[in-house]
Amino acid sequence: MSKRNATQSQPPPRPLIKQHSWSPDADREEAWLRRKGKQPSGRLGRSKSVTDEDLEELKGCIELGFGFEPDSPDLDPRLSETLPALGLYCAVNKQYSSRLSRTSSLSSIVSEGELSNSSTTIVDQEE
Repeated sequence: MSKRNATQSQPPPRPLIKQHSWSPDADREEAWLRRKGKQPSGRLGRSKSVTDEDLEELKGCIELGFGFEPDSPDLDPRLSETLPALGLYCAVNKQYSSRLSRTSSLSSIVSEGELSNSSTTIVDQEE
C-alpha cells in the first residue's frame, strides 16, 4: 500500500510536446498555416489586394528561375489563382514594356531628326 500512496501523491506526467527543429522553411510554413486558417472553409476567399507575402512568394519563384511573360500563350490562368501577385506583375511588366518601347521610339525619332537636321545643308547658289 505504501507504493500505491506514493504514486497517488506524484503529479501526473507532463504531456509530450513535439520539438520542431528549425529549418529555413519554418517561417514560410507558419505563414502558410496562418493564411490557410483565414480562408473560409469550402471555398477560397479571393481578394483583389496583393499582400507582402504574395509578393515574396512570386519573388521566390522568379529567383528560382521561373519566368513569367505577360503576353505568353503558355501562361496558364490557373497560375494567377495560385500566385495572386502574378496578375500585378504582368500588369506592371506590360505597362513598363510599353513605356520603354514608347521612350525608345521617341528617342530614335529625335535622334533621326537631329541627324537629318545636321546632315541637311541648304546651299543657295546665286548665278
